[in-house]
Amino acid sequence: MNVKDIRRQNLRVLARSVGGITQLAERLAKSQSQISHLIGTNPIKNIGDRFAAEVEQVFTKPNGWMDHEHPVINEEGGIYRVSGRQYYSEVPLLNWQEALQWLDPKDANFAGNNKKNSYQYLTVPCVASKHAFALQVEGDSMEAPSGVSFPNQSLIIVDPEERANNGAYVLAKPNNTSPIVFKQLIIDGSRRYLKPLNPRYPLMEISAQAIICGVVKLLLMEFK
Repeated sequence: MNVKDIRRQNLRVLARSVGGITQLAERLAKSQSQISHLIGTNPIKNIGDRFAAEVEQVFTKPNGWMDHEHPVINEEGGIYRVSGRQYYSEVPLLNWQEALQWLDPKDANFAGNNKKNSYQYLTVPCVASKHAFALQVEGDSMEAPSGVSFPNQSLIIVDPEERANNGAYVLAKPNNTSPIVFKQLIIDGSRRYLKPLNPRYPLMEISAQAIICGVVKLLLMEFK
């Protein structure tokens, strides 16, 4: 598959993730016809370098993301696939204290040594590193009145090896002695902030010494 086809495939995946071509056009501040010309049933235009960069910026993807194949959801089976192959990961379910130990490079568990003997494991539909883990959200600071929201007691899949870009949902330590917190990372020039999605909680500016411990790749919720 060439770069033109890969970009088209990736933009179609993003369109499905936000609800369709109309929603994607609104997100990118483009007309619906412009997007249809790129990813409609019979596309008549290719996605250029400038537009690909705009998409990456709007969706907080790393530079060059549009030019590479990524795991996507097979709509019939609900399984992540690339080129016909299935993708999933097994991750340990940790509590917050265990997560703190897991993220400590001096702890043997960080390297995955004998970890299957210690934790309950979950099979989750995403590609993750061997250091990834599942964690239950505590509190309501990441519950948003609209849009993306992480309710109390929902499960998140965290990968310490993922790059934390602007807008990513992260686990972080504001300083060496503070506990781990779950917030959205906001980068504004040389300044960084940890943003709760619940407007009742304050925005926190962090210093260069703050540690980003991992990036949230997936939210799991059980509907009762």
